[in-house]
Amino acid sequence: MLKDLQRALVRILRSPSPAEEILREAASADEATRAALERADPDGLLLSRLLVLKLRFERICRGDARAARWFERDSAGFTTAFRSYDQEVPQREYFPREEAMSFREWCLEQGHAVEWGDEISGTRTPPAPSNPA
Repeated sequence: MLKDLQRALVRILRSPSPAEEILREAASADEATRAALERADPDGLLLSRLLVLKLRFERICRGDARAARWFERDSAGFTTAFRSYDQEVPQREYFPREEAMSFREWCLEQGHAVEWGDEISGTRTPPAPSNPA
C-alpha cells in the first residue's frame, strides 16, 4: 500500500491539475490507498505541486547561467519550454548542475539551441557555472 500511495503522490505532484489527478488516482487505487488519497487536502496538494515546480525551476536557473539569462531575456519563451520539459521529463536530478544539463539536453532536442546561445544544435557542453568561484 505504501509503494502504491507514493507512486500515486508522485503522479499527482507532477500533474498540472493535482485536484483532478487525485480523483483519477483514487478511482483506480486499492481500498487503503484510496482512503489515504481521499483524506489529502486538494489545496495542500496544489501548494506542494507549486513548490516542487518552483524548486525544479530554481535548480535549472542556478545550475546554468545561460538558462538564467534566457529567462531574463525571454521569460515567456523560457516558461513555455520549462512547462513542457516538466511534463515530459521525470525529475531524476537533485543538484542544480545536473538538472540544468538535463533541461539543456531536452531543449537542444526540441530545437531551442538559439535560446541557449548555441550555434550548433545538439552539441553537448557542460553548463557555465552560475556562481564562479
